[in-house]
Amino acid sequence: MIKSFLRSFRLGVYSLLLHKLRSGLAILGILIGITAVIWLVAMGEGVSQQAQEQIKDLGATNIIVRSVKPAQQGSSSSNSGFFLEYGLLRDDLKRILTNVPHVEQAVA
Repeated sequence: MIKSFLRSFRLGVYSLLLHKLRSGLAILGILIGITAVIWLVAMGEGVSQQAQEQIKDLGATNIIVRSVKPAQQGSSSSNSGFFLEYGLLRDDLKRILTNVPHVEQAVA
């Protein structure tokens, strides 16, 4: 078992050394991908924190979110169903409660 693992490991190292350019480009691609994901997550968290701080700095303790029916665009025949869906749903309320930490109470 250990001999098989060592043999596979040696074969892998040999293959990496044999194809240096391919190995280097693969490592570079992995590093760029990981860096991009970390950067995007950090940017999203930073923007979220900044928006929450701006709301907090307003001094407002109550924020009212209302649903407004959007203006009609195009004909009614383009709708795939019988009912138009717009506005806030109970799932949206759940998302607000789980994603915004400073919310103490929310009513639907």
